[in-house]
Amino acid sequence: MESLGIYFLLLAAVIAGWILGRLTAVGGAHKARHSKDIFEDYFVGLNYLLNDEPDEAIDTFIKALEINSDTIETHLALGALLRRRGKVDKAIKVHQSLLARPGLDKSFSDSTRLQLAIDYISAGLLDRAERLLNEVLSEDSASKWDALRHLITIYQTEKEWEKAISCSKLLLTNSTYKRESELRAAAAHYCCELAERLLDEGHDNKAREQIKRAFGFVRGNVRASLILARIEQRLGNFKSAIKNLIMVRTNNPEFVSQVLGPLAECYEQLQNLPEFEKLLTNSLPEEPDVSVVLALSDLVKSREGDEAAIEFLNDYLMKKPSLIGLVELLRLQIPKAGTEVSSNLNLLQQMVNNLLRKKPAYQCNHCGYESRSLYWLCPSCQKWDKIKPIVDASVS
Repeated sequence: MESLGIYFLLLAAVIAGWILGRLTAVGGAHKARHSKDIFEDYFVGLNYLLNDEPDEAIDTFIKALEINSDTIETHLALGALLRRRGKVDKAIKVHQSLLARPGLDKSFSDSTRLQLAIDYISAGLLDRAERLLNEVLSEDSASKWDALRHLITIYQTEKEWEKAISCSKLLLTNSTYKRESELRAAAAHYCCELAERLLDEGHDNKAREQIKRAFGFVRGNVRASLILARIEQRLGNFKSAIKNLIMVRTNNPEFVSQVLGPLAECYEQLQNLPEFEKLLTNSLPEEPDVSVVLALSDLVKSREGDEAAIEFLNDYLMKKPSLIGLVELLRLQIPKAGTEVSSNLNLLQQMVNNLLRKKPAYQCNHCGYESRSLYWLCPSCQKWDKIKPIVDASVS
């Protein structure tokens, strides 16, 4: 059976409405008739509740709770609770009834429209919510700031990035929100989304303009820096690409695995792999990520051969055991082993690979969501910039 909390609230609200009705009603006959109607609805609703018919009980209690200036806040709270309990259609009904009341005070009208817009968003009726929120926004009242936040949610869902950026910029003009880091991070990602789209269409310079906008919201944003490095690399500006990639590695070392591939490509284009090796070697003592070791192993292999790479990896793994490092070591050793040993090593490699496939590579710092792929927007909690790579330094 559903939680009884919502029904206790409804019962309390009905009783409160009845008491307020007795205090405010004018005329004895009207008062008596009003009290009779309230208690009839009350007992009908209670009967539904006792017979485990919650939907009918809710409808009856809502009907019994008279809308007046003293119960509007109760209706607003009731509608919000219904929505949180998944009764979105009933929440919409409560808030629509409130909004239809003639002479509704401006502050209550704004609150009701905001709540109704949230109902519509929860129900997936985004066009209705957008119209309602734009009404509030056009009136330039104190509620417009809340309306902007909900509009951003809508535009993010619909991937209307320009509209989301416009609303974010307007919201950031309010001193209350000016320094809100999550709002700025989201706006930077909206610019990155536009930049990604432009890159796919081959508009590199326009994509660069979007990255500049992103840095206006969050200086040094990781995603924006990675996209800018990609743009520079595509245009042949390898030194500029390296500069941006090293900045990401320095300021956000947990993302080192994301920059090593592009760095290797840029240094190779400049025919300066020794400088790349020097960079990796210098950072090895301070980098817990095994991807740095694997990148160094590749360089050692290309320069000195498999045996040198095997020795390098073996030395590292003796100090810091790592499943990912072990897989690479096995890959190098299997071709050099005898038939029987090679068969056993292949089996071991398959077992370790199966273990790694089950391990998440990324985790959200906010809700704990885990995945094998990097998402800038967490699919679970819908927060930007919360998913980080899980650093595989060792198995211990």
